[in-house]
Amino acid sequence: MKRLCLLLVLLLLPLLARGEALPTVRLEAPVLDYVAVKKGRLTLEDIVTPVTVKYRGSYSVTFTGKRNYSLHLKDESGGQRKLSLLGLREDDDYVLLGALSDPCRLRNAVGLELWRALGHAAPAAAPCELYFGDYYKGIYFLTERPDRKSAGVPREGALYRVLAARVDGVDLFSCENPGAPEEETWYNVGREYGDWAPLQSFLASGDPLSLLDLPAFADYCLYANLIGATDNMKKNLYLGWDGDKLFPMPWDLDAAFGRLYNASPSDPDAWFSGPLPDGLMQSETFQALLRQRWHENREILSPDAVMARFEAWYARLGDAWAREAARFPAYTDSSTGITYPLEPEAELQFIRPYLEHRFALLDALFGE
Repeated sequence: MKRLCLLLVLLLLPLLARGEALPTVRLEAPVLDYVAVKKGRLTLEDIVTPVTVKYRGSYSVTFTGKRNYSLHLKDESGGQRKLSLLGLREDDDYVLLGALSDPCRLRNAVGLELWRALGHAAPAAAPCELYFGDYYKGIYFLTERPDRKSAGVPREGALYRVLAARVDGVDLFSCENPGAPEEETWYNVGREYGDWAPLQSFLASGDPLSLLDLPAFADYCLYANLIGATDNMKKNLYLGWDGDKLFPMPWDLDAAFGRLYNASPSDPDAWFSGPLPDGLMQSETFQALLRQRWHENREILSPDAVMARFEAWYARLGDAWAREAARFPAYTDSSTGITYPLEPEAELQFIRPYLEHRFALLDALFGE
């Protein structure tokens, strides 16, 4: 089945290369700020609906003209309204991601798609062009919200988000006396759904490996290290509880495939880890599982297969690239002052050798 899916991507690539018109999303709302939720209206094809909207993200709120947004669909009385937008799941919560710091805009969409190709749950995305009133905001990705449903967590389960590497010098997963949670955030972990009991049980367990979906964590370690997901082992990581075991889900993958969060190149030889995977790596059982999962998923994770996904997404955006380049020809990082031009074709040529290098690194470690 995995080989068939890859073959279909490759066969459809010439058709996708013709491009297609992207749908237009139009938002009407007051001027936004970093905290308040504002009432507005969304128009998409034949759908016109009230929404509430606010900025989303921490680093991305420093972007000029192309920030990310959280949307909540409403009915005319202000209640929840669930719709399927652009073929995504029927829901009332969506995210609009502009990917300004990514010189090819495609890293997050491809990264989430690749995680799903490995057989795991992750939010789906659909490309569009966004207008805020009459102001053209360029290419965006309407994306399902990372939540219980997109993570595949059952109603009796739980979902947590690892928010940061450390809070006040402490990482929950390396804390010997974590105490008990009193709020929605516990050290560097936020509670998204359910209660704290599953995570407390894991931290207090004398046999923590028995409470982890080890194949899923093995896939995650291989996946994150193949794509160089610099922010996704210690943060930007969701942990789902399916009623029996914890499993991982990535989010916010702009800092991957050879670039850091601010678009500067990342170390092609780095090994990406964190307190939780570091503990797993001490287990011979887990190391054997890494080798097994590498052999099982090697074809999906091959540079040719991953680049086929990039090429398909690039072709799908068609002539929207010209409008994006005219509106946002470059990104300048606010902390370093370094400017990175929007050059999707050149960026894909940058990504390929990076992937080839990372693939060879993993092959040397786990391909024996």
